[in-house]
Amino acid sequence: MNTIKTLSLSLFSVILTTSIYAQTFKEPVSFKLKNGMNIIVSESNRSPKAYASFTLDNKAFSNKKDGIVEMLNAVLNENATKNSVLNFRDNGGKLAVPAIDFDKELTNMASILQNANIDQQTFNTAKAKLLTSIKLQDYDYDQTVNETSIGNLTLNDVKEFYNEISPEKTYLTIAGNIELDAAKIAAKKAFATWNNHKQNHALAK
Repeated sequence: MNTIKTLSLSLFSVILTTSIYAQTFKEPVSFKLKNGMNIIVSESNRSPKAYASFTLDNKAFSNKKDGIVEMLNAVLNENATKNSVLNFRDNGGKLAVPAIDFDKELTNMASILQNANIDQQTFNTAKAKLLTSIKLQDYDYDQTVNETSIGNLTLNDVKEFYNEISPEKTYLTIAGNIELDAAKIAAKKAFATWNNHKQNHALAK
């Protein structure tokens, strides 16, 4: 329950910056998909948008290389450049859209996560942008995300870390202007068929 509350509060803190109605959120409801993915939902019909946060379970990746999460995020952002409502930062991805668009955009988020294009060109572009961002200090990165740690990472490092990610090591938090039943349907549609075999297939292309 502590994990559920922590993830919920983390997402709600983002919502607080865009809505004065964040205090109306209902008590979070949690469940698992059959593939082991953890889903947390808290609805509020007074919130202007529906929100989703995809988060890695840090305990499942305790031996990860410094900066690897942010490097993967940078690669995923290259996959999502045409989608202005989706952003990968910190420990995962975040989405904020009108409720009518939530199902479509959550499915798009899932597609990017499950079928990421991780090739040398994408890696080089993402790495260059991340290093520039670090030099400009335009974001409050974790202290492990610096020019040295990012400079040491290779394409193979990102592929290997990406391939370690599986549903049971992740959380999806859904909140805001979306009913519980609709959130469950959207989550199942987007992520229920996800498994590591799909990632292996994507990396082999």
